[in-house]
Amino acid sequence: MFLTLLGFIRNKIWLAFLFCIIPIILYIWVFKSIALNVNYVAFDDILVFGIIPEFEKATWPERWKLLTTLFPEHRLVFSRSIILLFYDIFGRVNLVWLMIVANICWGLCAFIFYKAFQKLHISIWYFVPVLWLWFNIQSYENIFWGVSSLCNFGVILFVLSALYFAAYHPKRVFISLIFAIAATFTYGNGLMVLPVIALMFLITGRRNQFFTTVLFTAFVALIYFLDFTPITQNLSFSNPQQVKEGFFGLFGFIGSIATLSAYSVPLSTMYIASAFGMLLVIAFIFLYQTQILPLWNAAWLKSKYNNRTAIFALSILIFIGITTLALTYKRIPTDTFAGMFKGRYRMYSTMCCIALYFAFLSLRSKHSRVRLSPVLLVLTVILNLIILHGNFAEAVNYRRSAVAQEFNARYNVDWLGIRMFSMDQKHFEKIRAYYNSDDPLAEVWNPRIKSNEIACDSTYSPDLVTKSGNYLVINFEQDFFKPVKDYSDGAYVILKSQDHVYASPPNQSAVPLKTTLRRGMYFNKGAFASFHLATIEPGNYSIYLLVRKNGENRIFCTGKTWNEAD
Repeated sequence: MFLTLLGFIRNKIWLAFLFCIIPIILYIWVFKSIALNVNYVAFDDILVFGIIPEFEKATWPERWKLLTTLFPEHRLVFSRSIILLFYDIFGRVNLVWLMIVANICWGLCAFIFYKAFQKLHISIWYFVPVLWLWFNIQSYENIFWGVSSLCNFGVILFVLSALYFAAYHPKRVFISLIFAIAATFTYGNGLMVLPVIALMFLITGRRNQFFTTVLFTAFVALIYFLDFTPITQNLSFSNPQQVKEGFFGLFGFIGSIATLSAYSVPLSTMYIASAFGMLLVIAFIFLYQTQILPLWNAAWLKSKYNNRTAIFALSILIFIGITTLALTYKRIPTDTFAGMFKGRYRMYSTMCCIALYFAFLSLRSKHSRVRLSPVLLVLTVILNLIILHGNFAEAVNYRRSAVAQEFNARYNVDWLGIRMFSMDQKHFEKIRAYYNSDDPLAEVWNPRIKSNEIACDSTYSPDLVTKSGNYLVINFEQDFFKPVKDYSDGAYVILKSQDHVYASPPNQSAVPLKTTLRRGMYFNKGAFASFHLATIEPGNYSIYLLVRKNGENRIFCTGKTWNEAD
């Protein structure tokens, strides 16, 4: 019966296309629900936007220098160029526009995968797992972070494009090299695609293209590392703790998709992801075990390697391997083991899974494909939906945190959050004027008015007001604060003194998956707010609850106060 069902489904091409479209629709829905013209939870957007006032008055040589200025060790020419292009056309830059461009880059990566898949001349059903893997939202930081989106999604598009042309159109070497330049000046690891392209040309017997790429790589590297000043520490091999964290972090980076959630990941789950990364490496060895001798002979120019899809998959895996080694070497001393699991890194784990899948399609027999493809399809659909359930609430919380952060930066002179990034409020407001961000928490009231002038709708008492470590914790645990219009809706806690006003986002969590399936609900009840005491200036504060519902604000008095001493 099962085989009959598979035979029936396999012949329904329209159903395969439907399964291809569903993950894209889910991805677009998530983007539309959460994307907002607000600076993200770090001030990278503000810092990179600083090019706008400087670029207008600079000479052409100075403009090139501004475009290529390190940030912190990357030359963000692509991101800065997109920002300047929008500003030149529209006179302003909406951060959502940058996110849209970046996510189009992500979608075009799927198109590159499809073009490579077409070379296999097999049923479209085999491509469905690729889309369910690719359009998961575990890397939601990149989805909703203007400048970081352009950097991380842009570099992947240019790298895949360069590798695709090198694998399938080797005679068009300059097209591949142009994409490699774009990758290099989009994000730092993009430079590493050039030696990978050279290796591809070597093992496919393209000597002229190989030498052209080697010379081109040397030239580009010379330009890239001109005035290059590293600012991060490197992993110390004499430090056993760093070596241990580097070893497990390396495999954890590759296998991070196994954590399912992008943040709030227990340490034990991180080690499970490390184990999964090891399994991916073992899968790579298993798939290419029969190809070692042909690849070796090709590398020594004894023969040519002709399986182009296997070369394409191998090139992606080599690029990921180089990126993993470089990131481990550069980030372990500062970010430690847990830092290898940041949300913006997780796209590389997804890429690794897809590259291994392409290797499987190109190197295994038709019998193996027919037997395993239904299992892989079901697993990728389930994985996508579990990741969606586990990360959507986190993505919403980060967006609300960005709303509160920008509110705090706007209404508190020299707020600590700004000073940490070596800027003052005057500079912040100057740059903010270029993107004119949304300020939903300031609607229907003036945050700068005196505390005793605030008109409250009624009283709403918190269930908890306490100091916990370095945080002031204020919880409202009994009610459901459901978003109606968009996901800036929610319950924000406001601290108001005579001179300062601070907001904290709701930080709602998702209910367990079985509860969602059984009751049709997603967010847990309650709103849990916290303020880091280092960010609160001394003073006597009244506590308010701002409930934003259907895009409208209502302010409630709580009858509670907080005294922050010197």
